[in-house]
Amino acid sequence: MIVTVLSCLACAAAPAKPRLPEGMRKSIYYTNRGTALFNKGCHRRALDYFQSAHQRYTAADNLEKVAETLNGIGDIYYRLGDMPSAVHVYDDAIEVYQSLEDDPGTALALSDKAAALIALERLDEAARTLDRADALPAVPQAALRLKTRSLLLIRQNRPTEARARLEEALQAVATGEEAIQSGIYFALGHLDLTENQPAAAKAHFAEALRIDRLMGAYHDMARDLEALGTCYARQGDHRAAVHHFKRSAKIFALLQEKERAESTLSQLEASAAQTDIDIQATAHWVRQWLADPAGADLCH
Repeated sequence: MIVTVLSCLACAAAPAKPRLPEGMRKSIYYTNRGTALFNKGCHRRALDYFQSAHQRYTAADNLEKVAETLNGIGDIYYRLGDMPSAVHVYDDAIEVYQSLEDDPGTALALSDKAAALIALERLDEAARTLDRADALPAVPQAALRLKTRSLLLIRQNRPTEARARLEEALQAVATGEEAIQSGIYFALGHLDLTENQPAAAKAHFAEALRIDRLMGAYHDMARDLEALGTCYARQGDHRAAVHHFKRSAKIFALLQEKERAESTLSQLEASAAQTDIDIQATAHWVRQWLADPAGADLCH
């Protein structure tokens, strides 16, 4: 009886999965590693991995992955502030997604392209790009498109409509869209500051910081802390501003984001001058970490 049962179990077992080709395994590794680095805020390092993955997927003629890596590369250029390059890469991704008749992918790339166009002040073109994304049938990721639309409305000096879109975007956030949710709270805080409401902005930036901490998104945490420091400075609470600027500047330095670290350090020094707080230790760490990337780099 035991032999019979074992024989049946053996027959029921699933066949062994075939081993992926080495090129595919490397492509997956580079994509996963690049995504992890991007999520932390290590954008330049992430770009190297996404470029490597894109090359391998291109060689294998894996169009789905080609489009995904192109969109990822566009996102990195966006984060690095190279908007013209981001637009060109998004266009490439859009063309591949359309060839696959992949409406969700096309909508994502269109929305991302629109964000880059907004940063370039090409507002009419951004509006048309978002309209194209919204016209696609049965496409998810409504929260992202609503957030991008709100950014356009802010640039068009239509704050009331922008706030309504952001509130709508919060309601549309789906499971697994924590990064988008954080971005929505940050945009709400930015809108509050433009309307001279630092108290309301603090609450929104604090919620963005809470989410980014949970995700381990170092760059976005530093961004949130800098924004909170600005809120406290606007309110005249320079001791609290110093506390937040110190934390922000140190994270930016650890990420080797020299311009952001030095900018935040300048804000720190301005607020510290209004208090009796000694910031020499923080200034020392920031400058040392920037001067010695090998000794202080979260992106190894």
